Amino acid sequence: MPRITKRTVDALKPSPDGRDLVVWDDKLPGFGVRVKPSGVASYIIQYRNKHGSSRSYTVGRHGVLTAEEARELARDQLASVRGGGERPNRA
Repeated sequence: MPRITKRTVDALKPSPDGRDLVVWDDKLPGFGVRVKPSGVASYIIQYRNKHGSSRSYTVGRHGVLTAEEARELARDQLASVRGGGERPNRA
């Protein structure tokens, strides 16, 4: 998947099997977009906490945030957990 943009998110369709569809950005590791079966799209990050457990965090909904705003928030939040934080800082 290329860089996540408004165009790429708008083109995503809910999964026909009733599961969440997750697409990862190829420019910012850990940043992606999740489309629920209802069609609601949200920007997310996935990271490992200081104990090595995989965690995900919702940055915000598509439409409320632009892809670029979400990318900047995700970059900041990923930096906060890389610095030893247990969870991302709230925006």
